[in-house]
Amino acid sequence: MLSSGTTSNKKRSRITRHFNLLLLALYAVITLISLPATYWLTQKQIMDQANSELSLIVDMIRSVRNVVREETRPHFLPKGEFFPPVVSSTVMAKTVATKFAKLRPEYYIRIISDNPLNPENLPDVAERTILTRFRSSEKPKRIIETGILKNQRYLISAAPSVAKAGCMRCHGDADKAPKEITDIYGKDSGFGFEIGSTVGASVVGVPLADLKSLVLTRSLTIIGILTLLFSALFLSINLLVKKSILDPLLAISASAQAVSRGKLDQSVMMDRNDEIGDLSYSFELMRRSLVAVVKKLRDARR
Repeated sequence: MLSSGTTSNKKRSRITRHFNLLLLALYAVITLISLPATYWLTQKQIMDQANSELSLIVDMIRSVRNVVREETRPHFLPKGEFFPPVVSSTVMAKTVATKFAKLRPEYYIRIISDNPLNPENLPDVAERTILTRFRSSEKPKRIIETGILKNQRYLISAAPSVAKAGCMRCHGDADKAPKEITDIYGKDSGFGFEIGSTVGASVVGVPLADLKSLVLTRSLTIIGILTLLFSALFLSINLLVKKSILDPLLAISASAQAVSRGKLDQSVMMDRNDEIGDLSYSFELMRRSLVAVVKKLRDARR
């Protein structure tokens, strides 16, 4: 037959074990939910930041081109002064992009054409694919997507360069092009443009952080924080449950066992204003009733 101490310890162990399993299950559920949530939030943050930076750089390139078209070109051309960076928006954008790249090499800015004056503007394989898409039957006005450029993952924004009447001065007939242009670039490439045709593209790329690496770092951090919080919660709640629930219940159980063995003089009253206090009060009433019944029986025998 098991002793009362062994029975009490088993009860304590069973309740504590169930309670701890519940906490562990809650910890596992929150951890499992936090991992995909961390991935989604991290990806969103990376894309939002990249989009913001991309818009800034794209607007900068547009502004440079607009300054040339609206300010410097109308001022210098009527005077017969021809300096490529101030009369050609493409040359100016290329010049600014080159200087910007020296300051911020992580960003990708290219002015491409498969018929360029400057051979440096010839597209690579990935850029040629973008150019082909602009010349397809769909002819998108702008492409914004993630992709690989120079073996790195970028958020890419690309816009087509369409030949206009103002471009013909430099890119029409090579024999009629300004001497300043042909002296620098020769007459082999960059001419024969047709108005309205897509002759190139502006390609801007913002580097995307390594999502997997960043998610792993953040996930480990979150799991570490959750583990610390749940460990503190685990210990605190176990201590609270032991002092507030288990120990009082075991005390009532011990008193009940004492009463069952005939020790009717052991009070079970607890000064608590909760369910356990109500239980102890009810048990105390039962004990007092037993005492009264036993007293009556003894008096009846006399």
